[in-house]
Amino acid sequence: LSESFNRMAQELENTELLRSDFINNFSHEFKTPIVSLRGFAKILKNDRLTKEERDEYLDIIISESNRLSQLSTNVLNLSKIEKMSILSDMESFDLSEEVRQSVLLLESKWQKKDLELFIDMDELEYRGNKALLNQVWINLIDNAIKFSAEGSTLGLSITTKGGKAYVSVRNTGQTIPPEELPLIFDRFHKSDKSRSVDREGVGLGLYIVKTILNSHKENITVSSENGVTEFVFTLTLA
Repeated sequence: LSESFNRMAQELENTELLRSDFINNFSHEFKTPIVSLRGFAKILKNDRLTKEERDEYLDIIISESNRLSQLSTNVLNLSKIEKMSILSDMESFDLSEEVRQSVLLLESKWQKKDLELFIDMDELEYRGNKALLNQVWINLIDNAIKFSAEGSTLGLSITTKGGKAYVSVRNTGQTIPPEELPLIFDRFHKSDKSRSVDREGVGLGLYIVKTILNSHKENITVSSENGVTEFVFTLTLA
């Protein structure tokens, strides 16, 4: 009884620390774009600004607004996923087609960076929560596009082995430092903030991906070497 009570007390303490850490991180992430919006809005009141300067500041305001919107959406999605004890709305769907649709949805982004796509996918069906897994494809492909070098390659593949599908999303850009790889799926973690090219990132996308995959009893890994970063996750086939 004593051991159980002490373990319960320790778990409650850990939960409180996690809650406090989440609130602190969330407050910081939310405050940063708000301060930026206020600052540039004040600057725009200056009648002496040139059209180029005004357009530049308006673009920043739009970017920071998108960042706030993304943060709010991700936190709401995260709340729903973490409360889900049992997966619902399970259905069989064409796995390859869902990934292709995600690529088309993000077409304007990868075309803007002049990325060359290499796609090699087996035609497979998977049974799971289609809506939740859609967030996995979108988050991983969008993340790969953001951190790809201009004019580089983006690779997507689905292969099968031992009753499992192995889905790979690979991009060429900056190498993620080895010490950061174990932290990349943590909430609010941003890889190398000083070199980050993603002004809109809020460090929740990859955590949501891992949470969704874990809810399907699946796993995801990441490797980064010589500028090539690859995420690989499994999906157990029926």
